[in-house]
Amino acid sequence: MTACRALALLIALCVGYPSWATATLGWQLCEGGRAVQCRAVTPEYIDLSSTLTILTTVVHVPPNEFGDPLSVEIDAMASSEVRWNGVAIGRNGVPGTVRADEVPGRYSVSLDVPPASIRPGDNRVTILLSSHHLWLPVGRPVHRIAIGPRQDADAYTVRHYLWTLATLALPACVLLALMVFMSVGRIGRAGLPMLAVLAAVIAQGLIETSKLVILYTYPWHLSRMVSLIGLTAIVGLLLVGFASRVFMNARAIVVVATGMAMIVACLIVRGLDQQSLAVFEVAMLAVAGVALPAAARRDRRAILLAPVAVSLAACAHIVGPDFLDAGYYVAAAGASVALGLAAILRPGPVEEVPVAVPAVEPTVTLRDGARHHVISPSRMVFLEADDDYCILHTDDGREVVVTMTLKAVLALLTADFVRIHRSHAINIRHLLETRAGGNGRLAELSGGIVLPIGRVYAAKLQAITEAVVKSA
Repeated sequence: MTACRALALLIALCVGYPSWATATLGWQLCEGGRAVQCRAVTPEYIDLSSTLTILTTVVHVPPNEFGDPLSVEIDAMASSEVRWNGVAIGRNGVPGTVRADEVPGRYSVSLDVPPASIRPGDNRVTILLSSHHLWLPVGRPVHRIAIGPRQDADAYTVRHYLWTLATLALPACVLLALMVFMSVGRIGRAGLPMLAVLAAVIAQGLIETSKLVILYTYPWHLSRMVSLIGLTAIVGLLLVGFASRVFMNARAIVVVATGMAMIVACLIVRGLDQQSLAVFEVAMLAVAGVALPAAARRDRRAILLAPVAVSLAACAHIVGPDFLDAGYYVAAAGASVALGLAAILRPGPVEEVPVAVPAVEPTVTLRDGARHHVISPSRMVFLEADDDYCILHTDDGREVVVTMTLKAVLALLTADFVRIHRSHAINIRHLLETRAGGNGRLAELSGGIVLPIGRVYAAKLQAITEAVVKSA
C-alpha cells in the first residue's frame, strides 16, 4: 500500500465512514422501462443518458440481522424513486421521462426502508433516476449509492467535511494577519498574489462546506460544483503566476499555457469531481515545471518547491476526488502557516541599506507601499516594467520591487539610464555590446544579461553609445 493510500485510509477511519456506505453491490441497468435487457453497471460510472434510468440490485439481509433498520443513501444530480421488493418507499423530487414531468430533487437524500418491507434473505431494490434539469452536460452524475443500516445522514456529512472545517480556520487567520502586515507596511504589494490565493481557498472551502446548511437541489449542486472547479483553477493559475514571477520572466505565457491545459483536461476527463482534481494536478505540475529550471541553478526555494508540487499532484491522483475534501485543505493550511511564519520572521529588507557605495555618489529613494528603498544608481543593472510596478535588477543578482512605474523611476535617475524597450531601461555603464538578434537587436549587459532593443529606441541607444565611446 502506498503512503498516499495509507493516508487516505487513515482519514477515512478518522472521519468515520460507515462500512455499509462503501459496500459493493451488483447493480444492473435496465433499458426500456422494464427489467429487460439489463446489463451490469457501476452507478458512479453511468451517464443517465436515457429518459428514465432504472437501476436494480439484490440486497441480502442475513436472518440474524433481520429486523434492523435499513436506509438507502443517494448522492446524485438526479431525481429518484426507490422501490423495495416492488413497493415504493420514497422519492427525492419526482423522476419523469421528460423535463416537464420531472421535479428536481436534492443532491443528497436518505430514505428509510419500512421494516414491513424487509424480508430475510434476498430483497430486490429498484431505483428510478432522471436528470432532465441539468443545465450543463455532466458525465457520471451519480456520486454514491449505498444501502445498509440506518445512519444519521447529517452526521455523515459533517464527518465527511470534518478535515475541511478543521483546516479552513488556518488560511483564514493567516489571511487576516497578512492583511494587517500589509496595512502597516510590513509586506509590500508584491504579496497580493498570495493573499488572493488564500482568499480563493477560503471561498472554495466555504462553498464546499455550504452543503452542511443548504439543501441543494441537483441543478444548484451543479452550480456549486462548477464554482469549485473555477476556484480550483483560479488558485492554480495564481500559484503558477506567482512561481513564474519568482523564477522566470515569461509569466503571461506560462499562465495562459496552464489555463489551456486545464481546459483540455476538463474536456478529456469525465465527472465534475475528477475534472476539479485534474485542474489541480495540472496546476501543480505547471508549478513544478516552472521551478525545475531554477532548481537546476541551485535556487533553494525552487529545490524545495518542485518536489512538493510533484508530490501533491501524485498524491491527488492516487487518492482521487476525496483528496479535494481533505488533503487539499490540509496542504493549504500548511502553506498558510509557512507563509505566515515567513512574513512574521522576515528580516528587515537589505535593499534599504546602500552596499559599498562611494561617499561621493548620491542615492535615490524609491517607495514600496509604506516602505522606502534607499539605493545607489550604480548598483542597478537594468529596470523592468511590471504594470504599475517596477523591478530593479542589481549587480549582485537581487530584484527590488517598487510601487512606481518605470517612467516615474527614470525621472529620478541620472542620464546613465536609457530606455531601450517599452518594458526595459538599462544602466549604460553596464552595457557591454549590442548585436543583431533573431527579431531585432539585442543588448548584452554585465552578468550575461541579454535584453531586446525596441526599434523605436535603437537609434537613440546607438547615438548614446557612440557618444560614450568618444568621451572615453
